[in-house]
Amino acid sequence: MLSPLIRRNLQLSYGYAACSFLGITTLWVIFLQQRGLSLVAIGLCESVFHLTSFLSEVPSGVIADRFGYRSVLISSRLMAIGHAIIMLTAHSLGWFLLAFVLQAWAYNLQSGTLAAAQYDILVAADATRSYPHVTTVLNTTIEIADTVGVVLAGWLLGHHLIWTYWIYLVAALMAVLLTAGLKIPAVIAPTESRPGLQQITVAAWHVLQTQPRLRALILFDAVFSAVSTTYYYYF
Repeated sequence: MLSPLIRRNLQLSYGYAACSFLGITTLWVIFLQQRGLSLVAIGLCESVFHLTSFLSEVPSGVIADRFGYRSVLISSRLMAIGHAIIMLTAHSLGWFLLAFVLQAWAYNLQSGTLAAAQYDILVAADATRSYPHVTTVLNTTIEIADTVGVVLAGWLLGHHLIWTYWIYLVAALMAVLLTAGLKIPAVIAPTESRPGLQQITVAAWHVLQTQPRLRALILFDAVFSAVSTTYYYYF
């Protein structure tokens, strides 16, 4: 039986997921066309997003381990807020490119961080057996939020697509407020210092060397996700 504090933390994390994964900006290509960008410029924006995300995924995970999950989740939404502000105000390609750099960082900083935070919450309560249920609720919340956002964006497609970024901005602000109330237990004792980047890297490499089953699962997930993502975006 989970304590009221643990349930509150999990509910806040689900709220964060609903706000941060709201698919309201799915029609960003049409939005940029309405802002006067050519298809070549839009393709360049997407390329910058994917390149930044590719280069930042592993470093963002290290940052989460080093500075704590809550700080990183808040930073993710601050990046999203910066992205929304630029999308609402920019009129030149350079600013839009910066917006997609921020969007990639917003994605990277929360990628895996929320699930890891939930697991640590359960570890502190000795309730890790509940994690399959918790992660199921989390992913269901994400899928519902994404779908609702897409439907709402389609409804606003006419001359009101700019409102999608205002909604995105408000959702990001709400996510910051929800995360501020999140109590994530420390994964180290108060008397210990947080590990440095080198220690984190060495520890991760050691785990990969000593856990062949985990290593195989990680490699399978990476290959499967790469194929699925490529199919999703370009088929």
